[in-house]
Amino acid sequence: MSIGKYILSVIVAYIAYAVLYIVLTMFVFGDLFMANADMMRPQDDPMAMYAYAGHLLQTCVVVALFNMAVGSTDVMKGAKFGALIGGYLAATDMTFYFGMKMSTAPLGVSIIIHLVVGALIGVLLAKLYGIGNKVAAD
Repeated sequence: MSIGKYILSVIVAYIAYAVLYIVLTMFVFGDLFMANADMMRPQDDPMAMYAYAGHLLQTCVVVALFNMAVGSTDVMKGAKFGALIGGYLAATDMTFYFGMKMSTAPLGVSIIIHLVVGALIGVLLAKLYGIGNKVAAD
């Protein structure tokens, strides 16, 4: 994969992750996720911006792993890869929800969101992998 295609994939995946998670956790299931709102930093806190840097780093790693593990336009392989990444994020959530004094009310929905969003991002990465290829079949 060229560096240009890698950067494009990171940008598109970063935006897709952000939109999906914002819509699902702030709007669709916003009331449920408010159970832990008091643990969030205020928007004007200068440390809050580092969450975006962490999200960008995660996205860079996911795209690199996709290229190493899947590296094709096969959307089923992409979906499976993405679901595995979602499973990893869900397990990480479990360590926070159970390791800290957080409400576990949103945990079940959070796990489902990670799995579904992960699968969708995996499909998206498979589609992006085919951009610019003369033969997009594997």
